[in-house]
Parts: sequence; C-alpha cells; structure tokens
Amino acid sequence: MTLWIVVGAVLPQALGIALSPVPMVCIVLVLMSGNPIRAGLSFVVGWCGALAIATGIVVLLTDAVTDDGSESARDGVDIVKLAVGVVFAVLAVRYWRKRPPPGEPPPRPAIVEKILTMSGLGLVLTGAGAALANIKNLPLIISSGSQIGGSGLTGGQEIGAAVVFVVVASLTVLVPLIAVAVVGAERSAAPLAALEQWLVGNLNTILVVLLTVLAAVMIGQGLDLLR
Repeated sequence: MTLWIVVGAVLPQALGIALSPVPMVCIVLVLMSGNPIRAGLSFVVGWCGALAIATGIVVLLTDAVTDDGSESARDGVDIVKLAVGVVFAVLAVRYWRKRPPPGEPPPRPAIVEKILTMSGLGLVLTGAGAALANIKNLPLIISSGSQIGGSGLTGGQEIGAAVVFVVVASLTVLVPLIAVAVVGAERSAAPLAALEQWLVGNLNTILVVLLTVLAAVMIGQGLDLLR
C-alpha cells in the first residue's frame, strides 16, 4: 500500500474520534474559563499526547507481529474492523434506547461539572482521559493503528500516517483553541456558550448518528475479508 491509501483508509476513524461530543463540550467549557488559552493548551496537549502514544503503540505491536503487506496482516486488520463495526452498532442501539423522553434535557456528563475547577495538570490528564477512556475512541485507535502497522509502509511513512491520523482526530479540539486565540476570549464567549448548550442538549442524538455511520463504514471496510 502507498502512504495516501493508508491515510485515506484511517480518515473515517480519525473523524469518528474528532466528532466525539463530550470532549467538544469540555474544550468549549475550558475556553470559557478565566485563562482560556493556557487551559485550552493543557487539555489539547493531554488529548493529542494520549492519541499519539496509543496509536504509536498499536502500530509498533502490529509491525512486530506481521510481515510487511502479508495476506494474514490484511485479514487481521479486516477482522478488527468487522469487530469494531459490530461493537459500534450495538452501542448505537444502546444509546438510542437510553435517550431521554421528548422535552426532557439529557443529563450533563459528570466531567462537565468539574472541568472548570481543574489545574493545568488536571486538564492535561482530563484531555488524555477524554481521548482514551471514551468507549468509542479506543476501538478506533486500535483499528487505525493496526491498519497503519499492517500496511507494509516504511517506518517514516508509518509515522507520517500516524501524525495525519492524530491531527485529524484532534481537529475539533484544536480549531476552537485556535479560533479563540485569533478572535479573542471576549468575542468568543457567546458563540461558545451557544455551542455548549447545543452539544449537551443533543448529546445522545449525535452519538447515535455517529455510531451508526461508523458501524456502517467499519463493517463495509471489514467485509474486504471476503475478497
């Protein structure tokens, strides 16, 4: 496989991580704090660092147990994708059944109530936790890391693919931080508050739609096992 074919294959997983509503709510709240840039950087460092380390570990482990570009490596990646797709389909049904009754707001995630009181180190750890403790993200990291590690790329190309994956997966925490840095905290306050209310109010709906799409994509890619 070429570098860009592998990058294209892991982009859906990266976008699935990027569109997680809870870390989006977290970064919005952090950017509404008294020191938004410093707090936002702490959260982003934790998020990006955790994604990079976890992806790198999966790539290295996959590299160590597979021959470059071998048929068995490709089959293994397809099996992982199928399994992840099935897990996401089950989760989509679960979140659909847990949705609040019409007119009743969903409960706010526990982390949302605590994040504004955290120190810099606490925000770094929270960012890392948001990246890895999310029930959806870890399967996507495993799927993408195994795809990169089992693709037969050179070491430098694997690093490049992993960097692209982490950057795309981090867009929804990076872009708000950059926007606040450019526009200013005062002018960003009202749009950020409106975005936070919308995300919390539609949390379950976003998750159901996202998990359904991811399930379809992952199962579709995994069916290459039948080639």
